[in-house]
Amino acid sequence: MSYNFIPLESALTSRAHVELRRTLEKVAVVDEALANRGWICGGFARHLMLNRPVEQYFHPGYKETDYVPQGDIDIFFNSSEDAASLIPKHARRSQAGFAKELNQTVKVQFVDDPELIQPTIEETLSSFDIVNCRVAINHQHVVIPQDWFEIESRRLLRVGRNNTPFLGSRILKYLKHRGLEGLTDDSYESLTGWLAYAGNNFGEGKWTTQHLLGVQSSVKKLRERGLVRKEELIFFIGKWKEIIQERRYGGSFTYEVDWALNELGKDAKDD
Repeated sequence: MSYNFIPLESALTSRAHVELRRTLEKVAVVDEALANRGWICGGFARHLMLNRPVEQYFHPGYKETDYVPQGDIDIFFNSSEDAASLIPKHARRSQAGFAKELNQTVKVQFVDDPELIQPTIEETLSSFDIVNCRVAINHQHVVIPQDWFEIESRRLLRVGRNNTPFLGSRILKYLKHRGLEGLTDDSYESLTGWLAYAGNNFGEGKWTTQHLLGVQSSVKKLRERGLVRKEELIFFIGKWKEIIQERRYGGSFTYEVDWALNELGKDAKDD
């Protein structure tokens, strides 16, 4: 994938410039990281590029009755040495285990997992699962994919990598809370691949039970949104059970079904 390096002054709007500067003043550890070869990458960088209010990202609150997840600042480095020297010693290990984090005025995650540290910012961004999030900012530049403005203008999510358990929940978050409305045409094949991985527990390996916790919920919610087709349900036959409760003949009955087979049965009725 090709990337554009855009001077910070021309990449961000005046308001986004001010909001970035105020954020760096409040969170000095981020400012220091950027001054020493670190990069803000991911959701916050994307939010600034879209010229959305920072308050909306860090303190979103509720949308109707649905809680909107709070955003954080992700800092990436191009060497383990930089990460070790710049991450504050009192930072705590994140829940997923890939970063150390601080909660000050905002939550900051310093990514220090050796597998996520790449020698260039382009390689770092190319490791991200969602192309829309392949945005990096330091004191001089914004780095984005060449087609970033195109997919964002169409409010479409493009899947970049599909080999982690977190992609499903992240797709749902960006469709529900981050202003995107659908997937690009070339993302559906990648999503099918992710569903196949999910049916096989991602080959287990390095993934812990903690990493896999949200996969079942994500698959079911993707199905509710029409993003899991009936032919993809085969990946999950025999994998998950669910309890069905029905009221009939004046009483209430519960019984257990195979989730995937039950969904296939619903599709058969609809056909």
